[in-house]
Amino acid sequence: MVERKRSLWPLVILSLVVIIAGAGGAYALHATLFQPLAPSQPLVVQEGDNVTVNYIGIFGTGPDAGKVFDTSLLNVALDNSSFPKAMDFQFRGAAGYTPLKAHVGPQSEGAYTSLIPGFWTALIGVQGNQTITTVIPPSAGYGFPDPAKIQTLPLIGTVPMIQYYTPAAFASAFGSGVSEQTGTVFTDPHYGWPDVILSGNTTTIVVESAPYVGEVVSPFGWPATVIDVSSTTNASGTITLSNDLTPSDVGQIHGTNWQNGQPFYLSAVNLQAGTYTLDYNPEVVGNTLIFTITVVDIFPGNATAVA
Repeated sequence: MVERKRSLWPLVILSLVVIIAGAGGAYALHATLFQPLAPSQPLVVQEGDNVTVNYIGIFGTGPDAGKVFDTSLLNVALDNSSFPKAMDFQFRGAAGYTPLKAHVGPQSEGAYTSLIPGFWTALIGVQGNQTITTVIPPSAGYGFPDPAKIQTLPLIGTVPMIQYYTPAAFASAFGSGVSEQTGTVFTDPHYGWPDVILSGNTTTIVVESAPYVGEVVSPFGWPATVIDVSSTTNASGTITLSNDLTPSDVGQIHGTNWQNGQPFYLSAVNLQAGTYTLDYNPEVVGNTLIFTITVVDIFPGNATAVA
């Protein structure tokens, strides 16, 4: 008796189903494992962060408008052609130019210092290695000038020919190396003309200045011409000086007043009024400032920043 052979089609169909199902699962697994990741959000500066930044600070207004008053970049500090410098710019030496450590907020945090409001608020939302330019008005910068520190003087003024000093004031004005004996002649360290001691004792030293008409002196950093020397009758003689200043000198003269030790800059010359103005406020006070800032590193507020 011949047996009837079993059909193989059910087995073939089952195998195909298993293969297809496996392939689908493998594809699903592959798609799950190798699907593109969503792009990560870039780190941006937020209030409370610590950052390091490079910057170039330029005056936007004032006699030094367009000039650099400070920077963290050595190449900018050294390049006076492309980056002309303001009157009060001070070179700190090569080692003094590194990224600034700043705290993004109103208070300092360790080695990260707080900056003027317009600077640190401009950093919020900036990414690492991003460069921005921000314009900061006085209200968000260093404030407004103190009118008491602005002095307007006549271009033509007088200096007493005879002056009286205590021994301590004499040493302060002329140095301890000048003899206080009557008849001593020495060069005035501020005006450059001859001085002579008329008399001296333990309480008072009397000094007479003896310039000549036409002599040019420079007591405050610019030339001044002696245009008159009056009689010393009754100890009331005067020396008349004409300060040789023009409007083109504004933004060029910055110095320290030897009489009070305070720094100043020449902020105005009015030839029609016959006056010049010295401003004893820091030059950044009262002026609009333009900063170009590059964020170097960001240390989020909940992270530990390396000091």
